[in-house]
Amino acid sequence: MKITRVEAIAISIPLPKPVADAVRLITHRDHLIVTIHTEDGLSGLGFTLGYDGSRAMVSLVDQIFRPILEGADALESERLWAEMYRQSIQAGRRGAALRAISAIDIALWDIRGKAARMPVMELLGVHSRRLRCYATGGYYREGQSLDDLVRETSAVVEQGFTALKLKVGGMSAREDAARIGAVRRALGDGVDILLDANGGWKSAPEAIAAMDRLEEYTPYWIEEPVRADNLTAMAKIAESIRTPVATGELEATRWAFAQLLEMRAAEILQPDVTVVGGVSEWLKVAHMAAALDVPVAPHYNWDFHSQLCAATPNAIFVEYFLAASGVKMFDSVLANPMKPAGGYLEPRTAPGFGIELIPTEIERYRIA
Repeated sequence: MKITRVEAIAISIPLPKPVADAVRLITHRDHLIVTIHTEDGLSGLGFTLGYDGSRAMVSLVDQIFRPILEGADALESERLWAEMYRQSIQAGRRGAALRAISAIDIALWDIRGKAARMPVMELLGVHSRRLRCYATGGYYREGQSLDDLVRETSAVVEQGFTALKLKVGGMSAREDAARIGAVRRALGDGVDILLDANGGWKSAPEAIAAMDRLEEYTPYWIEEPVRADNLTAMAKIAESIRTPVATGELEATRWAFAQLLEMRAAEILQPDVTVVGGVSEWLKVAHMAAALDVPVAPHYNWDFHSQLCAATPNAIFVEYFLAASGVKMFDSVLANPMKPAGGYLEPRTAPGFGIELIPTEIERYRIA
């Protein structure tokens, strides 16, 4: 199945209102979108979150990856992955290069599913077609009171979610404890509260001290307590607190996740298919974790992760952002956005990933 054309574009979608986590103010969402066409008339779609690097990723696709892909067999995804990684190793090994490879590999798997006339989950072997979601929210918002936060989280539970994720690490431990405590008292013990520090605590001692306050409210996990690169500190935190440490949304390749496991820096892995290296690499990470009975709970991008988690017995959650949160904006360019029911998500059953874009909206947000 010969690849005839590879298209890469960047889009930027503004948020309705800026929000913040512990380390950044978020005003817009940039994405790289890759479309791969074959001589059989099939096309595959992949995308990745680009932040302000989407233009750079378009250049990587145009200059490094397109010559490797065009004329090649679209079904030889493992060979193409290895060649793309080898030829781009001087351009990064991680970051923008791996995100671009991720989008390309996802598009190749989309083609594979369409060629087989099967959703990706059925290519892999289905374990479950009903996947528990957690709703991400609780960002720091200018002028937001504790009552506002309680109203926000209560509305999530009213929609059937039994798990939600809140931001910490952007305020003092005392202030974060007041926020999380207010939510716990309002929602009771029947809701799992996940915490995400986005690497906001500067050291293991600071993170451990903060968790001493926050563990009163029985968090399900603490995500990225310190900077993702500081695995020594992450391992120290994991050893010192009761709450499981979750991390991996910024990690790329099987080798990075192998190091996380070897150092016991996380009890829950969060590979993002659009960051780690695509479907091919995501599966390697999930299977490696399964061999050690380590759960996976992928970050973001439920359009892809629902298919992968459906085929992954050690997957425990799919992350979901409600439209009302005004944070994940890609649904605004989709003709068929996914909607959970009762806190659970069912994967699409169309061939491949089954994602349909709205061309006029893509052009509206396209970066020249």
